[in-house]
Amino acid sequence: LPNLSHIHSTPPPHPTHTPPTHTPHPIHLHSPTALMSSLLIRRPLGGLLTVGYRGLSAPLALAPPSSFRPYTIKTGSTTFPIVTALSGVCSSPPFAKFDETVSLHLQVTLDPRKPNQNIREKISLPHGTGKRVSILVLSDDAASRDVAVALGASVPEGTVAEAVKALTSGDLSLISGVDRVITTPGDMRGVGALGRVLGPRGLMPNPKLGGVTADVGKAVEDAIRGEVIIRVNKEGGIFTPIGKVSMGYGKLRDNCRAVLEAVSAAKPTDAKGVKSGAAFWKGASVTRTMGGYHVKVDTKTVDPASANYFRGGIEPDETPNDDATSAA
Repeated sequence: LPNLSHIHSTPPPHPTHTPPTHTPHPIHLHSPTALMSSLLIRRPLGGLLTVGYRGLSAPLALAPPSSFRPYTIKTGSTTFPIVTALSGVCSSPPFAKFDETVSLHLQVTLDPRKPNQNIREKISLPHGTGKRVSILVLSDDAASRDVAVALGASVPEGTVAEAVKALTSGDLSLISGVDRVITTPGDMRGVGALGRVLGPRGLMPNPKLGGVTADVGKAVEDAIRGEVIIRVNKEGGIFTPIGKVSMGYGKLRDNCRAVLEAVSAAKPTDAKGVKSGAAFWKGASVTRTMGGYHVKVDTKTVDPASANYFRGGIEPDETPNDDATSAA
């Protein structure tokens, strides 16, 4: 048998060993994707920035590009009055280099898949959306075409039949960049053939929403002034733009009130399963385009029938659309 005396049943003790000291290095996050996926930075309204990195205690050194704002404002489950949310969206630092759109998100107890549980309304915001709207008028009526061109809308060079033929053949240059299509009742017969072209793009003229009208001039003026369409999605959500950040608190407040009061007025009251009163409003929030601002709102302050409607919070001292400014 071989000599196995040199094999120990247990490993010999290791010589004295001092574990290496580990000095945590600063964590540099250079890309927006890495920053948003790994870093949690929050600032409650009126509070200070708090930073956390997956529970690590390593010192954090931010090195994002100059075009990226290294923090986001999100309130989590905490709710604030609508006044605070709107004033905060105007006073918080910009997230993008362009003028961001402010949106009002509502969650209501409606299911549009059920009978009489749908809201689809067109309203004109008091101060517009702040967006330049591109309008296309499809009409063979010379007077309607002249009025549309005078108001800034575009018209096809040829007849409506020629425009329909070009669009159905795949030439979409006519509707490139168009936000709204308006036509007359007499021309709707030919425009109706464009359902598969205009429908998926949300451009199909709708008589209930003012897209099919004999008064083309008024329809174009309303669209330019700032019309928004309020509709409920299948989850019971209503997402409506109420203006741009640069418009200021006063104009955003008036636009927001117009949307809330329109939703309250269009609420179906006789439909089975629709809750009334405060239970109708399940949730609300105010956001900006790039997602850097998301503040949940107390539903009591967005219900026009509530005593707390637009109450609470502190309004900014400077309101661009107050009576004094309007008189000036």
